[in-house]
Amino acid sequence: MTLRQVLLQNFSIAETEMYLGYLLNHEEIEFIKMTATEVLKNMPQTAFNCTKISAIWAAIIQDNSTIPVAVICGDLQFMDRKVFVCNGPLPDPELGNFEDLMWNGHCWLEFGGLIADASFFRTIYFGDVPTQLRAKVIEKFGEGRGSLIGNSHLLKMYDLTYSPKYCLNNRQVDAIINGIER
Repeated sequence: MTLRQVLLQNFSIAETEMYLGYLLNHEEIEFIKMTATEVLKNMPQTAFNCTKISAIWAAIIQDNSTIPVAVICGDLQFMDRKVFVCNGPLPDPELGNFEDLMWNGHCWLEFGGLIADASFFRTIYFGDVPTQLRAKVIEKFGEGRGSLIGNSHLLKMYDLTYSPKYCLNNRQVDAIINGIER
């Protein structure tokens, strides 16, 4: 699916065009970097936490700027290996206990033509992931990395391919954040 198709799952055509056409200025890029650092500093260093990290990061951006941001779910491939495969959307919080439901896939943010992922390295460094995968990521990026922010072309140069499949709506983002606050 294209990012446009994914955004149209939850946003109007006008909102989707705004997301796709928005260009970040220098101050907004610095703000994004600062918020990524703050989110990572305040979230536990645990693996497989992409939904929580992405939801809180998106909410901070939305609450403190006019940057149109979307939480995207989908597949993530590193080199020739699918690291995360998204077989379905995140459950809708109105259909039951949201925090206890299982889901596979990966979440990241998209805004201003950029992909922003603040959980990939946490999963690699702290998760139960194959030793070869961890070694390849460390070889490519080094140790102690925090977030990835770049356009899809740049990230592909680093052998990362993000394939969007779903876009979270505000109700889902709120449910994830409410689960964090409990």
